[in-house]
Amino acid sequence: MKARFSITNLLIIISIIFTFISFQNQEILNFWLNDYFLSQNDYLRFFIQICFYSFLHWWIMHLVFNSLFIYIFWNQVEEIIWWKLFLIFFILTTLFNTIFILLFSSWNTIWISGFCMALLSFYTLKLYEVKNTEYKWWITAIIVNILIWFSGSISLVWHLFWAIFGGIYYLILKILKSPN
Repeated sequence: MKARFSITNLLIIISIIFTFISFQNQEILNFWLNDYFLSQNDYLRFFIQICFYSFLHWWIMHLVFNSLFIYIFWNQVEEIIWWKLFLIFFILTTLFNTIFILLFSSWNTIWISGFCMALLSFYTLKLYEVKNTEYKWWITAIIVNILIWFSGSISLVWHLFWAIFGGIYYLILKILKSPN
């Protein structure tokens, strides 16, 4: 069997590398998403920040659970939509959420978990489309992840907007593939 290129596995590797570097060098955590560099008109560091915050994790179990989730589900979504559309999904989700986080959240943000929410939303809609009843379990997972906001430990913006963007991207691809 020929090994195929996987954006998913590459993102996991990059995430592991960035996170372990941040464990050794706390200065990397300055690149969690917030408006500091933007407010200082330091656009180069702001661009770097947009790239870095996508791969940082707060602690080792966060990294482990996200990596496991990413490996199990992202590879499936990547296979469904093709690796180039998957990479576009990742980039657009990063940009969409950067804008919404800067507008609606005052938190320092790391976000690979957010892309998990976008993919969870996308995957749920795909399961619904093919009439796979497992979509009901994934709706529950989306709701629980959004409701975690009430615990006060995460931002509603993170999970809600990522889930919304997963649905938006699903609809965009559906419209683009429509014969009409």
